[in-house]
Amino acid sequence: MLYFLNDNFQENKSGIEHAQLKRLKLFKHFNQPAKIVTRQYSNEFAQVMAHAGVAPEDYVNLFDYFQEAVAVPSKAVTLADLHLNPKWQKKADGINYNFYQHGQRVMYVRRRDNAQKTIINQQIFDRFGKLVKVVWYDVRGFKSVEQLYDWNNQITTENYYTPTGRLALSKFHFKNRRDQDLVSYHLNFRGQDYHFNGLDELTSFFYDQIVVDPAINEGQKVGLIVDRVFEIGWAVLHMRRRVFRVMQLHNDQVINNDDILHSALNFNYDWGLKNAAAWDGIGVLTPHQEADVKARWQDSKVYMVPSAIVPDEVLNAPRVDFASRQLHQVVVVARLSPEKQQDHLLKVWPKVLAAVPDAQLDLWGYANDKFDETLKQIVAEEGIEQSVHFRGYAEQVPEIDQKAQLMVLPTRGEGLAMALVEALSYGLPVIANDVPYGPSDIVVDGHSGYLTENGNLDQLAAKIIDLLSDQAKLARFSEGAYEDAHRYSEAKIMAAYQTIINDLAGWQA
Repeated sequence: MLYFLNDNFQENKSGIEHAQLKRLKLFKHFNQPAKIVTRQYSNEFAQVMAHAGVAPEDYVNLFDYFQEAVAVPSKAVTLADLHLNPKWQKKADGINYNFYQHGQRVMYVRRRDNAQKTIINQQIFDRFGKLVKVVWYDVRGFKSVEQLYDWNNQITTENYYTPTGRLALSKFHFKNRRDQDLVSYHLNFRGQDYHFNGLDELTSFFYDQIVVDPAINEGQKVGLIVDRVFEIGWAVLHMRRRVFRVMQLHNDQVINNDDILHSALNFNYDWGLKNAAAWDGIGVLTPHQEADVKARWQDSKVYMVPSAIVPDEVLNAPRVDFASRQLHQVVVVARLSPEKQQDHLLKVWPKVLAAVPDAQLDLWGYANDKFDETLKQIVAEEGIEQSVHFRGYAEQVPEIDQKAQLMVLPTRGEGLAMALVEALSYGLPVIANDVPYGPSDIVVDGHSGYLTENGNLDQLAAKIIDLLSDQAKLARFSEGAYEDAHRYSEAKIMAAYQTIINDLAGWQA
């Protein structure tokens, strides 16, 4: 069994989370055992995974595991279940309530905006009106954690409970002599007490348990694919139980792609690659990246498996009549982030409008580092507000890709760019910068789209205008996109994973 290790999962997912979901679906399709493993706490985590289409038996979270809340049934906890003092005065605040005793607020209750108005948390105040405790309820319907506050309104202790009410784990916040914020954990696990200095130590212990726990591994030999080595690599390499482990790269591994052998490393992979000998393999996404990694880390085994997977039902679905697409609609589906360089596209958009006045541009994706504010400022400066639209996080990618006529990704670096593969699978032609890694492996220049030189804004504008001005060529490129997507079929990607599966089967500590 392979565990896909991540730090967290949220409603707004990055490419790494989408890659894990696609990989899990692929493994289930071919009856290969696998689970997603995370370590961050959220009282909404079960709901996040359900929304992502992941069944409880296909994931395990650190807090769920130690709180004995893996795959627990759900129930509704409502205001009536809190059994509050009936003498308290209740005052509505939207769907929430303040409670008063003798005119003094003693509690605030937050509720979810669902049919049953289930409880999110209780906020408890002392006689001076100061917050002293917050009780959080898991979305599945049990008291999950109590947070205790000091006089400065800072959390000092967090107590995590099982669904039956047993205290399972405590987290303590404190400062060292240098006034740095630190945390420690006290765990009661299967009748024994453990102390951990920080989340990484606790995570190592967690991994040590789940690789041998038959309730999690289903009695099978376990290997790890570490999808976020920056966050959890230390915990993996400090496990007491040695298991097969692969560090997965999801982006370019160096800062300067013109000096692959000597460039400083991408901070996300710096620590992991400086400890390359400790891994049983390094996962990469393209043949180009495979060659570069092998050249620099010559003693490491390298597994080349694309993160993009096109399901058979998509490949075999009827193709969209290109004439039914929205005329001159251009989309970008990517995080609003400096490395994606949506600003380059916005700067050439006035040229596009001069040639194609009715062109429309939709920017899909959540923002990193408030980059959306930078982009909106450019839109205002260029006076293109009527044709550029910020659409937010993309939930319905198929609908977006099947309505648009062109996708553009002026990125300066990628791992694979799954959004481009998804675009091809729905017959959407692509213009992307020819940068490491991904675009040149995905887009067949002149067949399913165009590859452009990074930073060459005149060329970017010219290629967009060329396609938007020629509906017949766009339609041909759409057919080419459908054809090129077959390179990422389920069977082909699973065949690539088979090498990892075989190496796990033959691995000995």
